[in-house]
Amino acid sequence: MRVFCVFLVSCFIISSCGTNSEIGQTSVSGDLTTQHVETTTTTTTTTTTTTTTTTSVPVDGVRVERIQYEDGLWNAGNLRIPPGEGPFPVLVFIHGGFWKAGFNETLMTGLADDAANRGVATWNFDYRAVGIPGGGYPGTLEDVAKAIDYLTELDEPLDLDDVTFIGHSAGGHLALWAAGRSGLGEEDPGSNPKVLPHTVVAQAAVVDLYVAAEDNLGRGAVQAFLGGGPEEVPEHYRVATPGVTEARIIAVHGRYDLTVPISQSDFLVDAEGIFNDTATHFDILNPRHDLWIRTLDALDIS
Repeated sequence: MRVFCVFLVSCFIISSCGTNSEIGQTSVSGDLTTQHVETTTTTTTTTTTTTTTTTSVPVDGVRVERIQYEDGLWNAGNLRIPPGEGPFPVLVFIHGGFWKAGFNETLMTGLADDAANRGVATWNFDYRAVGIPGGGYPGTLEDVAKAIDYLTELDEPLDLDDVTFIGHSAGGHLALWAAGRSGLGEEDPGSNPKVLPHTVVAQAAVVDLYVAAEDNLGRGAVQAFLGGGPEEVPEHYRVATPGVTEARIIAVHGRYDLTVPISQSDFLVDAEGIFNDTATHFDILNPRHDLWIRTLDALDIS
C-alpha cells in the first residue's frame, strides 16, 4: 500500500534576509551523492541565503557516550546528554547515503552536537547498509528499529514521550518508515515498536520507493536496497514503504537539490514544509544553515 501520494501545496512564502522559503503543507524525500557546495553568509542583499553563527562544537557539560545497540561493527552510535537533571527530549538522527556502505552517522554529527548544545538529548547511530554483510533488506530496517528501541534499555534521563526522528536523504525514508512501524505485520522486520516519535523531520527524504526505483534514483539505489524492482520483490516494497503515522511531519528540502529531487517532497500528505530556493542536498546538514535554524524553530528548540 502506498500511503504518501499528494502534490506539494505551499501555503505562503516568507522572504527573510534574502532567503525565499516556503512554509506550508507538503511532503519530502532525500538521499546522498557528492554534491557539496560552499556555505553562504548572512547579507543584507536580496539574492543570498541567510545563515547564522550557530556552532557545531559540543559545549562544556555535554556528555557523549558511545553505545553498542547490537553486536556488530556498524551497530553503534553516540548518545549526547546535555548538562542538567532531565529528563530531556530526544532527537534521533538517521543518516542517509542511498542505503549504501561508505556513509555513516558522522554525516549528522554537526546537527546532533548543535541540538545537544541547546539542551536536547541526541541519539545518532549507524546501521548495516548495502555492501556490508547483512545490509540491505531486511537488515537495514532491523538495525534502525533496534537502534531506536534500544533507548528503552538505557539508564539515562531521557523523555521517551518526547522523541523526534530526524532523517536525511535515505535516512529520511528510514525515519518515516520507523514512525509507521505500528502498522507492520507481526512477521515483518521492525514490527512491535517500543519507541515512536511525536514528530518526524524528513530532510530531503526519499519518500516514494516505487517512483524512486522507476526514476533510477541513485543509479539503482532502491533496487540494490530492496533486492530488485517492485515486480520482482513486491513484499519488500510493501514492508519498506512508510506507513500511516500519527506523528507530526516536517518536510525540509532545498530546491537546488540535484541528488534527491524536490518532487519527492510531493508524496508526504499534510506535512509542514520548510524550503529554501538555493539550498542543495548537503546544505541541510549544515548547523549554520537557514534550513536547520528554521527546523529548530519549528521544534521549539532554542
